[in-house]
Amino acid sequence: MRQTRVVALGFLLSSTSVAQQTPQLTDVPPKPTCTLLFQTGSCADLWRNYNQAAARRQQEEIQLYVNRQKELASQAATAPLQQQIADMTKLSADQQAHIRKLQQQMQSDASAAIEARQNAHQQGLWEGVAMGGAGVLVLIAVVLGVRRISRSFTITKKSQPA
Repeated sequence: MRQTRVVALGFLLSSTSVAQQTPQLTDVPPKPTCTLLFQTGSCADLWRNYNQAAARRQQEEIQLYVNRQKELASQAATAPLQQQIADMTKLSADQQAHIRKLQQQMQSDASAAIEARQNAHQQGLWEGVAMGGAGVLVLIAVVLGVRRISRSFTITKKSQPA
């Protein structure tokens, strides 16, 4: 009973494993048709060879099944991690694009600030020139006014008592 389940399992494994994987499995010779009466002789050799080949083939099929199950389990375990990696990669790309955008904005803001500073400097220079010119004109007017007023005054010496 157990041997028939193992053979059936082996058949299932061999039919699915052979299609999916390329390893060469042990060839099992045809089942001997002779009846085993003694432990020695050509019939016993045929049965021994057949049983050894069948056991080796069954072991190989079980190993293929175990390897396939390990591979499936590994894929199932790594699928969420791969999704997480893909999400992180996308997030990183989005953040890098945002950083580039901010760098461009900083450059344009810096250029605008330099231009505004130069304009303010030039405007301050013109306002300084205008104030200086107005100050000079006011000073000249004051000097001329004082001179005009001072012309009308005369200075007399007081006589000194002897």
